[in-house]
Amino acid sequence: MKFKLFIKPHAEEIVQAQVHQASTFTDQLADFVKNDGRLGLLTVYNDTDLWQIPFEQITLITIITGKTYAITNQNKKYLIRKRLYQLMELVPDNFWQINKSSVANRKQIARFTMDKEAGVNVIFKNGLTDYVSRRCFAKIRKELKS
Repeated sequence: MKFKLFIKPHAEEIVQAQVHQASTFTDQLADFVKNDGRLGLLTVYNDTDLWQIPFEQITLITIITGKTYAITNQNKKYLIRKRLYQLMELVPDNFWQINKSSVANRKQIARFTMDKEAGVNVIFKNGLTDYVSRRCFAKIRKELKS
């Protein structure tokens, strides 16, 4: 494998990789580049302890009783000391806003269900469920079709 790095202060930045096949490494590299070199970690709090958890371990970011929480794939809940609109700037592209107070990791979604009374619900791989607003579902449906 060869590696070349060119530093040109006034040129547009571009990262290009030529590989034989996709792998876990290429997925991680793509995520790293898409997130402007951020490590993909979110700072969270558990009681008095400070933690950093990777975005891929987060199933849902939601507001509960006025506070923002990250719920992991193992159904652990951590407090986040940021507002949801601030987190929307930090999360990777695989996170969808599903309603006014929740952002979901699309890689952790098992399926969507339709309910005549409640509308659309999302069921995650870890068993967690949440509702999807009509406006957000329209955007998600449009993205899934393309």
